[in-house]
Amino acid sequence: MRIVQLSTMNAYYGGEVHLASLADGMQGLGHELVCIVRPDSAMATVLPEMGIRTQPLPLVDWYDWASVIRLRNFLQEWQCEILHSHVPRDYFLAAVASVNTEIVNVGTRHQLWPLSHAFLKRPFLRRFSQFIGVSEAVRQGLVSIEAVPEQNISVVWHGLDPFSVSEKIRTQKRLQMGVVGDDLLVGCVGRICPTKGQGLLLSAMKELKNRWPRVKVCFVGDSGGTDRYQEHLLKMVKELELDHQVHFVGYQNDAAQFSTAFDVQVVPSVAEPFGLVTLEAMRAGIPVVVSHSGGSPELVRDGVEGFLFQPGDVAGLARKLESLFESPGLREEMGRRGKQRMLNVFTRNRMLKETEAVYLRALGGNIEHQGPIEANKQA
Repeated sequence: MRIVQLSTMNAYYGGEVHLASLADGMQGLGHELVCIVRPDSAMATVLPEMGIRTQPLPLVDWYDWASVIRLRNFLQEWQCEILHSHVPRDYFLAAVASVNTEIVNVGTRHQLWPLSHAFLKRPFLRRFSQFIGVSEAVRQGLVSIEAVPEQNISVVWHGLDPFSVSEKIRTQKRLQMGVVGDDLLVGCVGRICPTKGQGLLLSAMKELKNRWPRVKVCFVGDSGGTDRYQEHLLKMVKELELDHQVHFVGYQNDAAQFSTAFDVQVVPSVAEPFGLVTLEAMRAGIPVVVSHSGGSPELVRDGVEGFLFQPGDVAGLARKLESLFESPGLREEMGRRGKQRMLNVFTRNRMLKETEAVYLRALGGNIEHQGPIEANKQA
């Protein structure tokens, strides 16, 4: 197949990590592939470094005819068969650019909430042969707007390749985050913004600081240029007298390696579409404490690979953390189970094969496909 991956995101977060992994994997399966990105985006640098063919194009949106013409001309010259879009504004750009062509549109929805003003967007979305939700929770959001036939919406969970945890790197990262000896390190990875819930973790640490004064907390990520919430968090740290326990290390290209240094990873999001950082922690054998929201319960079984708590429940989060602080054996066992679940269910090879199956269905192929929900039941 001749596949174009389209994303006009400037930053490089979970959705872009997924796109890069998918593009690299599709090339590995023998498909001809190119990624169209903005010239000033992080992916314009990252993807070529990975050996992924990349075409920078200055794109704005569907109402910018220069963008439409640039995209359409490239797609036709390259003889694109599948145009796979990953950002909501790109759904509309792709729909307009592919009018009166044989190009087949596929979209992936990386956000949990349904598209707003769906009645205005249905004419665009009806040009999509298939849609992918990164979790069942996301799929339900797509179904709710009634823009795409439900039978054309699939769930394809993210997947990762296994890797070996380096004790040398683990030690280096812990030192970088100010952890020495037997101090426990709690990690929180993700963009610094209210929906990611970092303030909830700080509030939980207030409840625990007197009993666990040597527990450190590390936030990995930046605010993407909107610093008001990060300033709020820094103010919270001072007011709660957590200065000696909390570290902000900013955006890190190797954030997945930071997970290997944690003793516990927390994902306190208000709404988590899937939870790639959760999966990265599981791969590293790190127990996780995640909010019971969005796709997180599809990854983590409460009391098995980690703990779930209700979004916004500070006391509930504190209790779950203390259970793990108190028991090295429980941390080790939950980490082991999480790693095994990742190896059994959340593999990159499974993600690639299921995405390839979606492409073939979009092109009219008649193939058998077992979705991840059924696969999970068998795990």
